[in-house]
Amino acid sequence: MQVYAGCWRKGDRKMRQDYEFAEFLVAAWRLANPGERLPTSHGLLDQALERVSGDLPDRFRGYLTFFDGRTGRLCRELPAVLRSAQESFLTSEPNPTYLTAEVKIDSFLAHDLLDELGITPDSADAFGKTLRQAIVGEISSRAKSAREVANAT
Repeated sequence: MQVYAGCWRKGDRKMRQDYEFAEFLVAAWRLANPGERLPTSHGLLDQALERVSGDLPDRFRGYLTFFDGRTGRLCRELPAVLRSAQESFLTSEPNPTYLTAEVKIDSFLAHDLLDELGITPDSADAFGKTLRQAIVGEISSRAKSAREVANAT
């Protein structure tokens, strides 16, 4: 019985981390990129998060893990984080056919969420901007690779 109880607490802690990271990610994106949808498909967000994982607030360092998948590097926790964001009504529903998620919170709620997490709006805004730059960089890299392949054939 104690093993079960210990596993439950561990799972509960993991779920809490998923929801807290979802709150941070969406709030940071909203502050840094008002009016923009959050890219969620084709591993773009996964690979961008890996690039900027060193810039995460201390409370989230080491939370994200990455592995090689069929489509490149993927974030093991991202599906749960995106699901948590949708369940909390922070974003539109994550769906494999959607390329982005609509951010449903305003900047006031973003500030409240960050305050509860003990993260300053300025640091979240900086992270959101860095994440956007990493996503743009990933898109540019993929476009360059596609042009090189097209030119080689």
